[in-house]
Amino acid sequence: MSKLLWPIKERICTPYIYGQFIESLLDPSPTTRKLINPVNKSRLASVRQATIDQVDEALAGAKEASVHTEWQRNPTLRRDCLLSLAHELERHDHDMAQIESLQTGKPLSDSLFEISNVVDCLRYFAGYCDKSQGQSQQVGDQHLFTVREPLGTVSLITSFNYPLLLTGWKLAPALAAGNCVILKPAPQTPLSSLALADLSSEILPPGVLNVLPGDTDIGQQLIDRTDKTSFTGSTAVGQTIMRRAADRLGRLTLECGGKNAVIVCEDANIAQTVQHVAMGAFSNAGQNCCAISRVLVQDTVHDEFLHELARAVRDSWKASLDVKEGETQFNLYGPLIDKRQYARVLGYIRNYLSISSPFMVGRIKPETADAGYFVPPTVFADVPDNASLAVEEIFGPVLSVLKPFSSLDEAIERVNQSNYGLASGVFSRDLRKVYRAVSGIKAGFVWANTYNVMPPSLPFGGRKLSGIGKDLGLSAMNEFSFEKSVMLDFSV
Repeated sequence: MSKLLWPIKERICTPYIYGQFIESLLDPSPTTRKLINPVNKSRLASVRQATIDQVDEALAGAKEASVHTEWQRNPTLRRDCLLSLAHELERHDHDMAQIESLQTGKPLSDSLFEISNVVDCLRYFAGYCDKSQGQSQQVGDQHLFTVREPLGTVSLITSFNYPLLLTGWKLAPALAAGNCVILKPAPQTPLSSLALADLSSEILPPGVLNVLPGDTDIGQQLIDRTDKTSFTGSTAVGQTIMRRAADRLGRLTLECGGKNAVIVCEDANIAQTVQHVAMGAFSNAGQNCCAISRVLVQDTVHDEFLHELARAVRDSWKASLDVKEGETQFNLYGPLIDKRQYARVLGYIRNYLSISSPFMVGRIKPETADAGYFVPPTVFADVPDNASLAVEEIFGPVLSVLKPFSSLDEAIERVNQSNYGLASGVFSRDLRKVYRAVSGIKAGFVWANTYNVMPPSLPFGGRKLSGIGKDLGLSAMNEFSFEKSVMLDFSV
């Protein structure tokens, strides 16, 4: 497939600007980051970090594409480009999935699913390109109406946990709305974003998509100099971005952390519920902003739930290295992204061991645990609401089953005690309970009798310390466009 990434080992990757990969000519020894496969800690490729001069080049190229091409003015062109990019990505889905799995360590099946989600997202937003709508009214001799316009050049800053998926969520509406994009992927996982740029090189006009691998200095430049920044990452970094953008009132979308809770009522289907909870907590090794990290179970089914959850995790979940060829009946989990995240998650587990032992720990072979940054699914039971495990975002495969509740109102109140408000869930056969929980829970996304299903048509974003603004859905189109009001007076 890729001019850029095959063979991937020992490859030196460079920033993508104005339709091509750029060598740093001004700096004879640009900073290079060595990427590591977290499954076995082996070296992958090296990536040359973007320079400030290359930020200048990307901004100039994006402005050129905005002003001197049809990109902003021709929605049909944008629609056709997004559909073509979706087709190319689908055609090369296995290659792209392999790249994603190599840099993140996640199972190939997970990466393939995420690639298909990006394809769906590109096609969904392609349909919005020529459907910009406003308001219109007639008042006497005056015609009042609104139009939506592209913002110009927008910057996208993505996280390491779903590198290409998050890129698709932000890139598709940004391009559909007529903007040019500068993407800064997470430092640990730039390869799939660079590979997507490679696929786009003969589809998108030069300057429409630029990819700048880099660290904080590049992100700061983009926050300061683009017309909007859309960020996914930790709450602490989101707060830093918000402070930096405050002086010029920069437009932001911030999708930050979560401490997500689900409520399990006594009338829930326990066998199905534990499957959803395990998937919500342990898929992607718990590195998911909307991962389930707190569970509140009604007292009458609390013990049954714990027993069934432990059995489901032990019987159905395996580390990706522990699965033999031909075994397809298991849910797989990969490693954490790097040494720093591995130490952080283990730190939370070890600190809580002075209070209580885990209720259960998933299976993992010693040689697998030694090979990479693997942490098995870990469940703690009867965790107090104010314990660190129940309050702070861990971003790993650690699930806290809190002390049981007796009434639904109590459970809703305890869910809302968190400073975060990204996602939540409720499991019950009684629709009256479901609707009461949905209306009472203070979170941006609430699932009922399922979890972690996100169609591109449904907006995603949180409240409180989980961020501001929305990805996906029509809301994302509005995030990447500006509403202008117009008054025409015909009385003159």
